[in-house]
Amino acid sequence: MPRLVLSPARSRSFWPSLSFSVPTRLFSALADLPPRRLPWRAPGPGRGIQAIQALHSCSPKPSTQSAPSASSPPHSASFKSKHAQAHRTTRRPAMEVAYAQLKRYWGFPSFRGVQAEVIQRLVVESENALCIMPTGGGKSLVFQVPALCFDGLTLVISPLIALSKDQVDNLKKRGVPAAALDSSLTTEESSEVRKQLREGTLKILYVAPERLNNEMFVSMISEQKISLLAVDESHCVSEWGPSFRAEYLKVSRFAKEIAAERVLCLTATATPSVITDICDSTNGFDIDREKGVFSTGTFRPNLSISIKPCANFKAKFAVLVPALKSRGDGAAIVYVTTQKQAEEVAQELHDLHGIEARPYHAGLKADDRKTIQYWFIGGNGVVVATIAFGMGIDKANIRMVAHFQLPKTLENYSQEIGRAGRDGLPSLCLMVPSASDMPILESFARANTPSLRSIRTWLDAFFISPLDDDGTISADHYKMSNAFDIGRNTLSLLFTILELQYGLIRATTPFYSTYTIKPLENNPSAFPNILNDRSPEAAALQKHWKQWRIWHTIDVVGTAEAEGIERSKLVRQISRWEMNGWCEVKVAGVRMRYNIEKPLPELDEDIEELANAIFKQLHEREEADVKRLRTVAEFVKGGQCYAHLLACYFGDDKAVPEKGCGICSFCKTRQAIPFQPKYDTAFSEKQVRFVLGVCGVRDDPRFLARLAFGVSSPRSTQLGLSKHEIFGCCETADFNKLLERFEAECEEQGYRNRAVLAPPKANARSKEGEADGKEASGAKKAPAKRAASGGAKAGGAAKKAKK
Repeated sequence: MPRLVLSPARSRSFWPSLSFSVPTRLFSALADLPPRRLPWRAPGPGRGIQAIQALHSCSPKPSTQSAPSASSPPHSASFKSKHAQAHRTTRRPAMEVAYAQLKRYWGFPSFRGVQAEVIQRLVVESENALCIMPTGGGKSLVFQVPALCFDGLTLVISPLIALSKDQVDNLKKRGVPAAALDSSLTTEESSEVRKQLREGTLKILYVAPERLNNEMFVSMISEQKISLLAVDESHCVSEWGPSFRAEYLKVSRFAKEIAAERVLCLTATATPSVITDICDSTNGFDIDREKGVFSTGTFRPNLSISIKPCANFKAKFAVLVPALKSRGDGAAIVYVTTQKQAEEVAQELHDLHGIEARPYHAGLKADDRKTIQYWFIGGNGVVVATIAFGMGIDKANIRMVAHFQLPKTLENYSQEIGRAGRDGLPSLCLMVPSASDMPILESFARANTPSLRSIRTWLDAFFISPLDDDGTISADHYKMSNAFDIGRNTLSLLFTILELQYGLIRATTPFYSTYTIKPLENNPSAFPNILNDRSPEAAALQKHWKQWRIWHTIDVVGTAEAEGIERSKLVRQISRWEMNGWCEVKVAGVRMRYNIEKPLPELDEDIEELANAIFKQLHEREEADVKRLRTVAEFVKGGQCYAHLLACYFGDDKAVPEKGCGICSFCKTRQAIPFQPKYDTAFSEKQVRFVLGVCGVRDDPRFLARLAFGVSSPRSTQLGLSKHEIFGCCETADFNKLLERFEAECEEQGYRNRAVLAPPKANARSKEGEADGKEASGAKKAPAKRAASGGAKAGGAAKKAKK
C-alpha cells in the first residue's frame, strides 16, 4: 500500500506554541454601563514566564463595561398559546418578538448588557456569534429567548449535566417545552424525549458533547430543523485553552453536518488564542471576529485581591481563619488542589476553629455533593472545594473566595474569584500560596503526556485489531489505559487526533460489553419466561451467564465469540426481555467503536513517524501547561496593581484606573512579594540510584522520570509504586534533566527490564517479578490480522522507543 501521508488535515499545528496575550475575560459588571463589542487587536509580545513582565508596561485607563443578569419569575400560561400570540403577524420585527418572549416567559421588560446585541445578531442578522459572559451573568437567556423566536429546534451542547437538568426544570416551570438527553435517564424517559423530538413539540434540547458519537442520535437530529446550535463552555474546543476537551473538537464538524442555521458559542473564559480557535472557519464555528464576538468587561472594582505567601500549612491557617471569621454576612469558598486537602482543611476549620465548613470534591457521592450545594446556596457557610465546585452556581453574596494553594492557571484563577461579590458589595479574593505548592501542580501538568514508547505500542496494537462483524474496531479504553500506561483522558485525545487530524478513523456509537439482569422486584414471577426462552440467542446467553444470588452477569462480547453469534443479536435479545417486563438490566464495560475511514498504516516506519508526530504534539502541550503554571508564580510576585496585571493578561489593559484599583494588597503596600516557588532544582545521583534500585523498569525512561517526579500513571499504580517512598523523591527537580538522566540509564541497559529489588519501605506493592518482561511489555500479544489491510506483519511493537 502507499506510504501514509502524515501531513495533518488541519490548517495549522494541533497545538501551537502558547500565547499569553489574551482578550477580555469577563465577569459580571456591577453597574448598568453601556454594552460594547470586544475591541480586537493583535496579540502582544508576552510569552511564557515573560508574559507578566511584558504586561507591566500596559497603561491602564478607566473602563466602561456591561453586566447581564438572570433570575426570574415563572409564568403559567401554556407554551402554545404564548408562542402563537408572539407570532400573530409574520411581519412583526424579530427583536420585538424577542422582547415579547422575554416579558411573557421571564417577566423582564428588557435585556441587560450585551444580551440584546447577541440576540439581535442571531434573530435579526441570522449570523453566528460568540458570547463571553460569566456564570450568573445571564448567558442562558441569550439562547433560550431566541429559541422561542425560531420555528425549529435549539440544540444545546453542554458538558454540565446537573446544570442542564436545572435549566430544563426551570424552563418547564415557565411553560417552555425543553428536555435533556443524557445517560442518567431511564429507558422510558429517553423514549419520551425522542418521541417529543419526532413530533416536533420540543423547542430546546440539551445534550453532552459525547452524545455526538451516537449514530442513532445524529440520524435523528439530522431529520430536524436546527434553528440554533448553542455550544456552552465553548472554550473547551480550543487546543490553546487549559480546559481543552477532545470531544469538543467534533462539535464544529457536527454543526456543519446537521446544517445548523446559526451557531452561538458561550464561555466565561476566552483568550485571543481561544477565540481564534472558536471563530476559525475550518475547525471552529465560522464567527466574524469583528462583528460576531460580544463580551462584558474584566475589572470588578468591588473585588479586593489579597496575596499573602506563607511558609507552611500552619501559616496558611493563621491568615485564612481570621479572614473567614471577618468576612461578614455571606458565604465563602476555599479552593484547594486535591480531594484529600479538601477533607483535611474543612475538618480543621470546623474542629479547631469553629467555622462551619464542608468539603466538596468529585470523590463524594452524587447525593452528598447535591446536599452540600443546596446547603451552600441557601446559607452563609464555607465550602472547601476542588475546582469541581462552583460551575453553574449562581449565588450573589459570596463574600470571600480563597485559594489555599497556587491556582493552576490565571484562567482558572480569574474564573474562580469571579464567583465572589456578584451583588456588587465589597468581597475578598485571598490567596495564601507557599513555595512548596509548585511540585504537585507541575506533576499534574505533566501527568497527561505518555511516553513515546506507550504511544508506539498502542498504535501497533490498535492498527492490527480485528474487525467486528459490522466492520468497526471496538476498543476498551479502560483496558488500553492500563496496558499501555496512558491515562483515560489522554487516550480519548489520541483517538480524536487519529480521527480529526489524520482522518484515519471516525468514532461511532459505543456499546456495552457486560450486561447484568435480575428479576423485577414487583414481578419476580416473570423471570421464568427468560429461562423458558428457547431461541438460539437466549440459549447462548443462559449458557455463558454467571449467577451470583439473583444477579446474572453476561459478557456479550465473549459469548458472541464463543457461540459464533453476532453481539448485536444477543443485545437485542436482552432488550426484548427487558421490554417484555421480565427483568431489570444494568450495563457496564463501555466499548468505543470506530469506523475505518482510510487504510491504516502497516509499515514500521510509517507507524514510527506517526508516533513521533503525536508525541511531539502532546509534549508541546505539556510544556505550555507548565508555562501557564509558572506565569501564575510570576503574577504572585506582583510589582503592580493585581487587578491591572490580571486585566492585562486577558488583553484588557484599559480596564483599571491609572492609579490602580486601590484595594488590592499591592495598592495598599506598594511592595512586590519576594515569592520563590520551588522548581528546577538540582537532584542528586543518590536519589536516582534509589529509584533505579527499587524499580527495575528500563524500557521507558519517561516512566522512571515521572515516578521520581511524583506523576502517577496506570503502570505506577499497577506496580504499587505510587505510594512508595521513591514516588516524588525528586519532585522539585528540573524534569527534563531528570528525563535525560534516566534516558542514559535505559540506553545503557539496552532498554531491557531487570528484576525489581525489594524496597526498604513498600506499600501494597504488586508482585516484583512482573516488571521483568511481563508487565513491561506494554500489551498482550496482538492479533495477526490488521484491520482494513489483510495480513501485514505486526512489526514495531517490540521496537524500542527511547523516550
